[in-house]
Amino acid sequence: MKYPSVSVIICAYTEERLKDIHEAVDSVLAQTLKPHQLILAIDRNEDLFHRLRIELPSEICVVLNTGTPGLSNTRNTGIQSSTGEIVAFLDDDAVAEESWLENLAPAFDDPRVVAVGGQAVAAWPDGSPPLWFPMEFDFVVGCTEHKGLMMRPDGAIRNVTGSNMAFRREVFEKAGLWETRLGRCELKRKRFNPSGGEEAEMCLRIKSRIPEGRIIFRPEAVVHHKVVHNRARLRYMLDFCLREGHTRALMKGVVSQYNTEPLAAEGVFLRKLVFGSMVQRLIYFYRPTSLPQAAAIVMNLSLMATGYAFGRWIYGQ
Repeated sequence: MKYPSVSVIICAYTEERLKDIHEAVDSVLAQTLKPHQLILAIDRNEDLFHRLRIELPSEICVVLNTGTPGLSNTRNTGIQSSTGEIVAFLDDDAVAEESWLENLAPAFDDPRVVAVGGQAVAAWPDGSPPLWFPMEFDFVVGCTEHKGLMMRPDGAIRNVTGSNMAFRREVFEKAGLWETRLGRCELKRKRFNPSGGEEAEMCLRIKSRIPEGRIIFRPEAVVHHKVVHNRARLRYMLDFCLREGHTRALMKGVVSQYNTEPLAAEGVFLRKLVFGSMVQRLIYFYRPTSLPQAAAIVMNLSLMATGYAFGRWIYGQ
């Protein structure tokens, strides 16, 4: 079988993840479907850039984002150095299974498919999530269990998840690059620094520019996304959900110029969460996880609503 050529981009920003970066790189080099190109894009960290150029094999392309700080523009820096027909992204703290690309690439046999998301499984520091953690909120740690609430019967989804995704290269030529007003930016260190939103914005923009294009989910294309101890704490989840609400307000303002219902998927998620997941936990209240997770869901939704209202006020929507 002939597969399309794939450029894999890993974005990184800190020496604190040096071991993780090497493990992510090794997992790509060990793929059963060899990538056409592996690019490591570094976000405004010259020391890390020079160190990795020395430590990594010469065939790996290491590039430095010297422009707008943040994940979005670092991805753009990687795309500008890519030459594959498909551009795939893997987080610097994720490890791909050996068959990742082999399971991801065939989805593009359908000429209508413009983007594919794979499954990102949480690798918890203690082997399993905390008792109170509702898996419907695994997007907080960059994973994809929550996709089951929003995926359509044909496998179509509104947007991919950044830790495991791939696009036809031509998509970036037709729809443009990543929106730098969205996406994580560790350099800002602000309370309301966007928690993400760039994948949703990109996929909505793709659908507006390529209406016939399909965005699908391939759960058999698996990566394991590491969850460090501080992200396995309730405080981190609550802080993330507050920022997530603010991010959705910002995303709505950006997307409204070409989409009349930018938060429709969030509405589907909310309805299934409240009338499905919450009800099930209340029915089985005697299970050790049910009430703690129900309480976490209520707190998360309250904080997201607060962040969203604050964001609407800031952006005058």
